[in-house]
Amino acid sequence: MAQQEEPLYDFPEPTQPPGQRFQGHHRGRGSLKSISILDRLLLTGPVWFQLSINPATALHILQREPPGTFLVRKSRTSQRNVLCVRLADDSVPSFVQQFGIREEQSTLSLETSTISFPDLPRLVSFYCISRDVLPFPLELPEAIAKATSHKELESISHMGIGG
Repeated sequence: MAQQEEPLYDFPEPTQPPGQRFQGHHRGRGSLKSISILDRLLLTGPVWFQLSINPATALHILQREPPGTFLVRKSRTSQRNVLCVRLADDSVPSFVQQFGIREEQSTLSLETSTISFPDLPRLVSFYCISRDVLPFPLELPEAIAKATSHKELESISHMGIGG
């Protein structure tokens, strides 16, 4: 009978409150083990991929968020996608920095970077773990980082930017 009980050690205690796994100064990092950053991005595109918003709306959305939070919008002047990143509060002249996204030969890269990607979610997921030309790595919005299931991520996606 003892052999049947051994696999129980492979599973977390069911009595553990779900919020405990997410404490710490690296917001949401602990929650990324079961669902990859790329999957989280693919399932929540409507939240961070906001092509129709203007720079003022991007500022308004990001001002309430912690540094590292981001969204992608389309520049009306250059017709290119732009990565908007929330900086620290004391950043001058603005708390949001924009990075143009270059598209060449079906690959994407930030304008000041030499690293290219096949699509936007892969570009963003790379910058969530490495900063390259950014001031620091991107942070997934808290609700996306803390989600524990695909269903929860889909619900967040349906809320769009209002979530």
